[in-house]
Amino acid sequence: MARPRNQTARRTQMVHAATEAVRRRGLPQLRVADIADAAGVARGSVHYYFRDLTDLLQQVYKAAGDRFFAERITEAATLADARDKLVVSARHGLPDGPDDELAVVLYEFASAARGEPVYAALAQSLYDRQVAMYAGIFEVGTAQGHFTLREPLLDVAANMVALEDAYGLHIVERNPSLPPDRALELLLGYARAVTGCPDLTPDRRC
Repeated sequence: MARPRNQTARRTQMVHAATEAVRRRGLPQLRVADIADAAGVARGSVHYYFRDLTDLLQQVYKAAGDRFFAERITEAATLADARDKLVVSARHGLPDGPDDELAVVLYEFASAARGEPVYAALAQSLYDRQVAMYAGIFEVGTAQGHFTLREPLLDVAANMVALEDAYGLHIVERNPSLPPDRALELLLGYARAVTGCPDLTPDRRC
């Protein structure tokens, strides 16, 4: 029997439901029934639209990864000045707050990656793409005469991603000493130090 015309909408609904279920229960305790309950459908509907739970969770990870890669690289691409690109990218690379659902989900996958090669490969791919994104911004900024890198290009880019990940974890864990605004200040402080560019500030208008 052919799948209904609204297959794309149904799959999207399942991905949103799975995202919510991962946030509430965590990956280790997650069951198909949890996703079905969140979506308000029968358990069989989940299997109807996805081969298995891993297939669905890969789509959840992709949605979360798009938030922290595809969306910000698209926005940065509209800006000509590398200083603007960097500030925008740094701002959107951090969780909005402790209840940022997609950020929480990414950290759930990061914890599960140690025992699951599929999730480990997804995490590595996202990390590599983000490092390449920052490396491109630093290259543009250097060509424009705004940045003078004081460390190797890929080291600086990798540190930006690592700092985002570290600060983001504190944010989703509700560390009152490191709210999003403070995390952005620290991240851009590192960027200023390694580029010699004093213009990389949180209040920069992009």
